[in-house]
Amino acid sequence: MYTLDDFIDLLENLILLFDDLTDVEEIKLEAVKNKDMDKLNDCMKEEQVYLLQFRGLDKKRESMQKELGFENMKFAQIIANIKDKQYREEFDDIYRTLRETMNYYQQLHNSAKSIIEFNLTSIDKAIEILKQQTPSVPQGNQGNVTYSPDGQVHANKPMNFTNKII
Repeated sequence: MYTLDDFIDLLENLILLFDDLTDVEEIKLEAVKNKDMDKLNDCMKEEQVYLLQFRGLDKKRESMQKELGFENMKFAQIIANIKDKQYREEFDDIYRTLRETMNYYQQLHNSAKSIIEFNLTSIDKAIEILKQQTPSVPQGNQGNVTYSPDGQVHANKPMNFTNKII
């Protein structure tokens, strides 16, 4: 049987988890700004681990809420239904901290996401420009395309080697 203390512990664990996620998101944002793909990949792997932990804690939260008689209630409703003044104040403080932590994480996440989406759009545009600048190469001659040091594309004529000594 769960108690309000168990629920408080769970909420504190959620806060700690979002603090850790926020740290990863800050590193991820810097990696995105610096176009550091290795660091970005590391952050995304770490983020996946935290998100799995979050899912586990959220399932446990749902279970606790149900057992404590707070099923399908929002935190504001839960706080209003707590009879003990001390618990109500503690829940209110924890809820405020959790909300602030989650909002900060969401802001960082949205910033990183926006930069990533902008970079992807830029890459798509660059690819389109390259496609338009690439000379059309006849079917079967795609292997005869070379690039000069300045990035220009050259379609070469096919080479035929013949042996004059027979």
